[in-house]
Amino acid sequence: MERRTFLKTAGITTATAAASLSIGAPAVIASNKKIRWQATSFWNPKVKIMFDGIKEFCENVKVMSDGQLDIKLYGGGELVPPFGAFDAVSNGTVQMGTGSPYFWAGKSTAFNWFGSIPFGMNAQSINAWFYQGNGMNLMTELYDQFNLVPRIIGNSGMQMGGWYRKKINSLEDFKGLKMRIGSIAGKVLSKVGVTTVMVPPAEIFPSLERGVVDAAEFVGPVHDILLGLYKVAKYYYTPGWHEPGPVLDIFFNKEAYTKLPVHLQKILDIAAADINVKTLAKFDAQSAIALNTLVKDHGVDVQIYPDDIIKKLKTISKEVVEEEAKKDPFAQKVHDDYKTFQANTAIWGNMSEKVYWNTMA
Repeated sequence: MERRTFLKTAGITTATAAASLSIGAPAVIASNKKIRWQATSFWNPKVKIMFDGIKEFCENVKVMSDGQLDIKLYGGGELVPPFGAFDAVSNGTVQMGTGSPYFWAGKSTAFNWFGSIPFGMNAQSINAWFYQGNGMNLMTELYDQFNLVPRIIGNSGMQMGGWYRKKINSLEDFKGLKMRIGSIAGKVLSKVGVTTVMVPPAEIFPSLERGVVDAAEFVGPVHDILLGLYKVAKYYYTPGWHEPGPVLDIFFNKEAYTKLPVHLQKILDIAAADINVKTLAKFDAQSAIALNTLVKDHGVDVQIYPDDIIKKLKTISKEVVEEEAKKDPFAQKVHDDYKTFQANTAIWGNMSEKVYWNTMA
């Protein structure tokens, strides 16, 4: 090829590439440029496993990227209020946020299914739905509406049912109670006469102490003991029918994420999956130890919800979940997929885990 022809062809190619970038493709940060992000969390440093997991995530990203991506983490309330994390990332005030999907249900009821729903899937099945089913695709579709890129970054596993000042022997005992509980579970309990109140973790203890609430649920023994809830409520109920496998989320501003070089995007994805596994492992490892301390050292009275209460709550929950799904076409789409996947995993669970644990018991 003659030099003149080559230069002419090269010029056309370069101009075409530049035009395509300016029209639709987002600008990509140079692959070796140092990048500084800010992150805000719903969780504060006192909520150990959750906050420590996000902190480790940020440290891992820095190491894995050889210092190219450095994320400065702020706890809930430091930059914005805990419930403000979602909007702060959505509007680009910061590049990253964390919490739990059902915290954002005020934006769309569909978020509930990505957090946890009453009598829903456990942590093992939830992970299967996200990684091997449609869970991650549906979650991405929902968060994209808010200019966000989501990933899952943890699960507490089966939670406890909550702390009560009095025993719960029947559904009648729920009437008139004020309880710290949120999401769809709060709507279930409101059907049996409970007034629900949602406050951040730091406000649960003083709310119980001052009588703002008569009962409260948070997570389980590991965190409940740190909050000192045993000092203001005697009865500790199980199981956590309301949150059998609650997911923790991490989300990135879409523009910020898209501008990253592909290798940094992949680092964020892998680091999130790593903490997702470790978070559940920490809860499984530490919950029994913490529960034993609550019972032996602090005299906590652990109670199991009577069977008739659980059966009635399950019936009411099914009705409420169906009602919530009908409020939003996308929520209905998620619900239908979730319900199908749960039914399929239950077949195997009933033949494996259930039989094994019944044998162990």
